[in-house]
Amino acid sequence: MNKSGRAALARSRSIDHQIDEDRERRQNEVQLLILGSAGAGKSTFIKQLRLNYGDRFPDTARQQFEQYVLYNVTCALHVILDQMDLMGIPYDSQRHQDEAMEFRQKHPRISLDSILRRCKEEEEEDLCEQQAVPSVTPDDCRQRLSIVDVYLPPVADLSLLQRLWSDCGLQRCLARRSEFRPRQVLSPSTNYFLDNMDRILSGDYVPTVQDILYIRWPTLCMQEHAFTIDHLHFKVIDVAGQKSLRKKWIHFFDGVTAVLFFVSLSGFEETLEEEPTMNSLQDSLQAFHEVSHNPFLDKTNFILFLNKKDIFLERIKKASLTTCFPDYKGPPTAEGSLSYIDQQFKQHTPHQKQLYVHQTCAVDPTHMKHVLTAVIDTVTDINIRRTQLH
Repeated sequence: MNKSGRAALARSRSIDHQIDEDRERRQNEVQLLILGSAGAGKSTFIKQLRLNYGDRFPDTARQQFEQYVLYNVTCALHVILDQMDLMGIPYDSQRHQDEAMEFRQKHPRISLDSILRRCKEEEEEDLCEQQAVPSVTPDDCRQRLSIVDVYLPPVADLSLLQRLWSDCGLQRCLARRSEFRPRQVLSPSTNYFLDNMDRILSGDYVPTVQDILYIRWPTLCMQEHAFTIDHLHFKVIDVAGQKSLRKKWIHFFDGVTAVLFFVSLSGFEETLEEEPTMNSLQDSLQAFHEVSHNPFLDKTNFILFLNKKDIFLERIKKASLTTCFPDYKGPPTAEGSLSYIDQQFKQHTPHQKQLYVHQTCAVDPTHMKHVLTAVIDTVTDINIRRTQLH
């Protein structure tokens, strides 16, 4: 073989080697995009991934969540103080009444609308920058959206919380929580933190894993997480679910192995915080339809999580699915209602897609351990089929 022939053979072998390396890399890399409405359980699911396949929340990591736990505690206290006013329950002293006023001044409710306005202002600033600098690329846009959520909860005045919690009137109000109106004012998260207030307000508190799972704090930017599971490298992308922020979802459609779409079952009798006239579950169904039919995800399969099943099973005992679906004619049972919801989402799935459905309670570690095993198996199979097509 002459010199030019040997050079051509070497180039061919080099190309083949590169192709093999690229194929192996694709086979070992999985990108999951987590979508769904705000409050559907996306961030809780990622915490479960971290609990089962990550660092499992060592003490040093758990301490970093204290600020978020105390923010949830202040939200729970706001509920109690509001109900005290509604029910006419007095404080046991003028001092505690003054402290309640101080608490409301130091820890005002954080308005989601105000945070979303800040997001919109920053987005408009980014748009101005993109127009001013023509060289801005889609990757630059992804980078901006990749910033870790900067909207941290305010630091709580622990001493003030402890003094307020000791008020006998507040405790009398808490004992009557079954009378609170509206009924949804006591979310499972609020109830959980009220039940654990004594422990949380102690001087040596360190958040438990269960505390971390119950934390409620909106994701308003893109957050990326990495896990290695069974020799596969998972990149998990969590994007804000508020309705006004969903237009950012499209920036993350490229290279997705599977979309994990979360729905809050309890939303059948709830409305959106940012759009009170919109039923939450109907909004999720509409969002699912739009994203599952997006041409950029034409060949991407979906894993659907009908989450907060525990809350749904409690609420459906006293409410009807017709609140959300007026045309529902099925039996007034949890099983019939769940089956109908399941079918609604399947009917909105493009015929060429495979939809995998799980009914979940994301704050239950034992339950989610089994769900995660099934999900990882499903994603692995999807990835194998996907890489074989390339």
